[in-house]
Amino acid sequence: YDILQALGLRKTKVEYIACPSCGRTQFDIAKVLAEVRDATRHLVGLDLAVMGCLVNGPGEMADADYGYVGSSPGVIALYRGRECVKSRVPQERGVEELIALIKADGRWLSANQPT
Repeated sequence: YDILQALGLRKTKVEYIACPSCGRTQFDIAKVLAEVRDATRHLVGLDLAVMGCLVNGPGEMADADYGYVGSSPGVIALYRGRECVKSRVPQERGVEELIALIKADGRWLSANQPT
């Protein structure tokens, strides 16, 4: 299924988009991406983005279903597609708030729930 996923013919798992990090990054990208992956790896067919800043992040993640974007030190914004739906979220609550957003949209599956 990985080849079909890579070709965009079948989505059987989450695809993650992350920026490479630069001087504008507002948090530890690798750490947060690992947290997001750990919490969401069981989901099917979503594109999730983790971006370090508001300068390029929203544009680079425009095709993602959901985005986690650093907005200032210790603060993030959450996106549904291209729309910012939550701003000024404390970073320590970011993953929890992202999960709540996915659940509110009915796109969350429990880890043991069949797909």
